[in-house]
Amino acid sequence: MAAHPLLVGRHRLTRSGELWMVGCIVGYVASYLFDRVAVAHVDPLIGPLFRRLPSLLMGVILIFVQQTAAQLNPSSEKFVGRTTIGIFLISGVLQTFGAFSYYYALRFGGVTLTAPITQTLVLWGAIAGWVYLGERFSPKGLMGIAIVSIGIMLLSYGQSRGVAVSEQWVYAVPLALVSAMTWGIGGVLWRDGQLRGAHQSTSIFLQFSSSIFLTILVLALMGRLEAIAEASGRDLLILSGSGILSGIIGVYCMFMALRLMSVARVYTLYSLVTIVSVVLAYVVLGEYINRVMLIGILLTCFGVVLVQTFKPARERVA
Repeated sequence: MAAHPLLVGRHRLTRSGELWMVGCIVGYVASYLFDRVAVAHVDPLIGPLFRRLPSLLMGVILIFVQQTAAQLNPSSEKFVGRTTIGIFLISGVLQTFGAFSYYYALRFGGVTLTAPITQTLVLWGAIAGWVYLGERFSPKGLMGIAIVSIGIMLLSYGQSRGVAVSEQWVYAVPLALVSAMTWGIGGVLWRDGQLRGAHQSTSIFLQFSSSIFLTILVLALMGRLEAIAEASGRDLLILSGSGILSGIIGVYCMFMALRLMSVARVYTLYSLVTIVSVVLAYVVLGEYINRVMLIGILLTCFGVVLVQTFKPARERVA
């Protein structure tokens, strides 16, 4: 008996890598815009707390659903080991400091500066993987690094000749680079922990629980815990929505796309996140962009794609 046409069409849609990449792009682009709107009113230090809470909740749910709690129990045969747990905790710390830098970069430089630079995390992850895990780094990837560097310089130069989001826009460049570096290195540590046998649910729980704890600790040490109460419910909802869009929807859609498409194609499409984010920041948020900045953004995207494309397939999938 033939399947109903509607069921066949639905199956084809769910098997379309391009469709999943649309979901991925929408999730990450909306996250940039949501964060920019919220950070204009709230203390950037509380950003990581509410953006990462949805991911932590997802990790807790996955641990119960996948029944992987034994990996965290030292008395269990399935215990992943203190070293592996430490790796994820360190990754969480790095990711958190990267998130602090990211929110300050958004406040100072807006989406047009922050998005292209933070997306270079692929580049820093490739370098960290080469140094830390001994992964092979293609000489052709060096071309990508050079192009990314030129793109960032052009982006900065173009902004210096335009209308910036704030007078402190120049700080957004190093801050966004710090985010990209820490996120890239944190991703390599994440991969190392999973190669040691940790389940994805365990990884998510450990990384985001350490991130939430560190964020609260930093707020307490700096006397900024009251910033949470000072923030409006609307802004806190926007930050939480950003966490759902990027940390859950965006990530899930990308993993689904990676199962259905080549890695090179996925990351080529993923580069649209930067371009679409900048265009919408210009149209919706009124951020400034000129021809030089646009060329810098396009070069940065192209360089990141080159770095990812020329990595060995085995390492990209990991």
